[in-house]
Amino acid sequence: MRIILDETTLPETPVTLAEGLAAALHRARAMDRVIVDILADGRAIGADELDDQGAMARPCDELRLTTAEPRAFVRVTLQDAADALDGARDEQRRAAELVEAGSTTEAYQALERALGLWQAARQTLDQGSQLLGLDLSVLPFGSTDELPEAIAMLGSGLEEVRRSVTAQDWSGLTDILLYDLDELVGRWQALLRAVAAHIADDAAGS
Repeated sequence: MRIILDETTLPETPVTLAEGLAAALHRARAMDRVIVDILADGRAIGADELDDQGAMARPCDELRLTTAEPRAFVRVTLQDAADALDGARDEQRRAAELVEAGSTTEAYQALERALGLWQAARQTLDQGSQLLGLDLSVLPFGSTDELPEAIAMLGSGLEEVRRSVTAQDWSGLTDILLYDLDELVGRWQALLRAVAAHIADDAAGS
């Protein structure tokens, strides 16, 4: 197997994807970088495949990987997650409109897309802070309770969505979509961008 990390061909010659990725990860960590894109014989490898032991045991001819500086990578992903929540707001409103129109199947589809964007935003915040060893509790938000409150409100809001769907409480569902979660979009966007700005400022000062 040929391993190409950014534009550099590594000397290792592993056989399986798992062995190739391990070699690339070792080299990336030595350079204080993170792998952000993986191609095996020109095919993108996603997170699901990385967790599949059978898939990772397969051989390939060429493993090409792209790295990024961790702070820059996390900052960009946080900004992207904040922007993507505009889509969550749109899907929430569409789901509420479809519920009111009696089109529950289409409403569920819109709701699923919105929840996927919320999940991605939360994962981006959690995984980004873990990657950088960032203690979110000490960041200079408006108050020390701002981030925990936003996380708790998102959790309770999503739980209320699940409860409303299970109980077929359509009035309650439209209320949570049009008001509670709609308001949370702006709050989470501000928080994600504040964390991204903190990372940028910290990098500039280091």
